Amino acid sequence: MLYVLINNDYQLHALYRHGISKLAGAAGVTLIAVPHALSMSRDMADFQTIHRFETPQGRMGLLRMLWHYRALGRDVADELSPNPDDTLLFFTEVEWLNQIIVQHFRGRGARVVMLEDGGFATYLPMSVPESEPLSMRERCIQAAFRLVPGLKRSRLFKVNGQVFPRLPDDAMDMIALYRDVPLCRAVPTRSVLRPARKRCEIRGGSVVFLNERMYDHYQTADAYIAGLRRLMRMLTDGYETVHFKFHPREPQEWKARIGELLAREFPAVGVIDRPGTIEEMILDYRPEALASYFSAGLLSIEHEGIEPLYLYHFLEDLMEQPVFAMASRILRIWGYRFAGVGDVRAGYHSGIGGAGSSASVDLSQLLTRPSVENNDAASAISAIPADPGGRRQSDWRSRRSY
Repeated sequence: MLYVLINNDYQLHALYRHGISKLAGAAGVTLIAVPHALSMSRDMADFQTIHRFETPQGRMGLLRMLWHYRALGRDVADELSPNPDDTLLFFTEVEWLNQIIVQHFRGRGARVVMLEDGGFATYLPMSVPESEPLSMRERCIQAAFRLVPGLKRSRLFKVNGQVFPRLPDDAMDMIALYRDVPLCRAVPTRSVLRPARKRCEIRGGSVVFLNERMYDHYQTADAYIAGLRRLMRMLTDGYETVHFKFHPREPQEWKARIGELLAREFPAVGVIDRPGTIEEMILDYRPEALASYFSAGLLSIEHEGIEPLYLYHFLEDLMEQPVFAMASRILRIWGYRFAGVGDVRAGYHSGIGGAGSSASVDLSQLLTRPSVENNDAASAISAIPADPGGRRQSDWRSRRSY
């Protein structure tokens, strides 16, 4: 049986695009929901069974959170009984409960496959060879989580001053990617076919800006407001119609502050503040460009004719940070043409190349255990290019800071 673990609406949408019945086969699909921004409003008849576990992440203090994760680990063990013939497909490891579920399946011999989580959310943290040194506080938090059953070998991985929960590499059989990106993980990777893009009638001269919570980590509050003001001025100067979409988890105080800025300085900008996925929103607005700092949504546009428009490079405080230099390097490999100041306007074309490669396979092919899996895995790892020092990127695991 295929089990799928999801946290957000866009992950569920991605699953439906691949075709649940096609992925499932005769055994059917069981959905495991650990909601972050998951409405589960659509028809769930395609799933044989649904299990829902509520995450405590970000909702309480550390000690209570740890206690809840221990209790959830027992619930997972009681409700889910995978065997070596089963497969778990999941999207992200940065939720601790996802890691508990993955390790539960792994411990019972099931096959475990991670499908990229929208693009940069997967590419950037996994493209860094070594974690930045953890602070003493972060080391203590890591040690505390390792006391939770199922998280004994998990760790925190630090990139650009931000920490991400990370699974041990041997907890996964495969990482499936839509684009060719060398990852610094000792896990075989495989390029998979993205579902065919759809056609829709684009409204010329229009752009939708997807906001991101840059003020949480990448910018100070004042720098964020100043940067947003500059980007909105560029968009309103270059496009006839501009819409601003709040982040799905935008705090109310920031909604009020941003809304005040837009109403005062950019009254013609339409504000989108509603639940639902980016894909659903696009069908209503059909912009010729989808703009943002570096939102994952820009890499997963599923309608032909809509251009991704990255804007982070116009803000000096962002360009000084290593994570954005890494994003620029990856985008240039794909042929993306960064807009100059005069290019942020109707008619912009990004030039970004298509996803995948000639060796891409259908996702369903990765969800069954091949009879020669060990040979395939060895071949996949050996195909990872070596760095200039002669080591393969998967070899970095032994040098990382724990």
